[in-house]
This record gives sequence, structure tokens and C-alpha cells, in this order.
Amino acid sequence: MVAVTLGLVAVGCTNREPGDATPAGETPMTSSATSAAPEKSRPREVKLDGIDPCKVLTAEQMKELAVVEAERNDGDIVKAGDEPVCAYDNNDSPRVTYEVGLVTSKGIEYWRGTGNVAVERIEVGGYPAVQLTFKGTSTVDCGVSVDVAEGQQLYVDFSSIGQTPSQEQMCDNAKKAAELALVTLPTLA
Repeated sequence: MVAVTLGLVAVGCTNREPGDATPAGETPMTSSATSAAPEKSRPREVKLDGIDPCKVLTAEQMKELAVVEAERNDGDIVKAGDEPVCAYDNNDSPRVTYEVGLVTSKGIEYWRGTGNVAVERIEVGGYPAVQLTFKGTSTVDCGVSVDVAEGQQLYVDFSSIGQTPSQEQMCDNAKKAAELALVTLPTLA
């Protein structure tokens, strides 16, 4: 499961092609974007160095997300070597997994110019963030990357096996988990 998810790590939440209309308040980032800096500044910097990704969601937060298990499974999210990753799982069917990655080697600007990945600017918990999807897909999973510190990002991926939620539902789940993680992260730094 984790190998498949990490293989799909750049999956996100929209199917917009360049030139498609964008809802008010959203600014799409595309692989042809020239500015690497987020449009909005982060409310505070949260360094991820040395944090255990399996402590990012508390027992209460896990219950809110309907997951019961946290298993460390480091992976190569941004093609820079293994980063700390934890898979939070419901251990049931249909299977629901939130993968939380703490990327300390590259910020969210990494996602610009990554080939067949559609990147859309969003905001999560007051932080600049992006949603990621392979162009042309609609229901694989959803990835959200949050700009938490210079050259670092909180990456949350939501996937489901045995049910097919809409792309919007998957993205809402990924954003919710990222928001919860942003509450806990400052207490761990």
C-alpha cells in the first residue's frame, strides 16, 4: 500500500488543465509557473527536523479521522532520499490511509515543474499549500503539501481502497488531516 501511495505521491485534487476556469480565491500553479515562492506567507515557521511523523496526529485526532493505527514507513517523497513518513490506517475494509510525510529537503516549490503533475494553490490552516494530482486522473487519491518552513513541507496524502470517494472528498480528507497535524506540529518542534 505504501509503495503504491509513494509511487503516486504527486496525486492531488483537481483535473484542471491550463486555461481552465479557476474558482474565486484559488490560484492554480502549473508546471510553467515562474515564481517559486508561495503567494501567502506562513503564520509561523515550524521546523520539521527530528520530528517523528507517527506523533504528528494525537490519539484524539486519529479518532476524528477514523484511523486506529500509525506505522512508520519512510519514503522518497521528493526524490531526495527517504523522508520521515507515517501511515495512519483504519485497519479495516474499506481501507483508509493518511500518509504524513515530513519533508526537510525541499519546500513546496518542488512541485512546480514536476512533469505531469497539476498543482493548485490552496491554504491549509492559514499556511500556503498546494494540492497535487496527476493530470487526467480523477479518483486515485489526493496529496496536499503545506509550506511550514523555509525548504520544508508537511505532506499529507489520503487514499482509500474498497470504496471510491470523489476527488473532492479525498482532498477534503487530506486537508483535514493536514490541519490537524498543523495543530500538533508546533508542540513537537
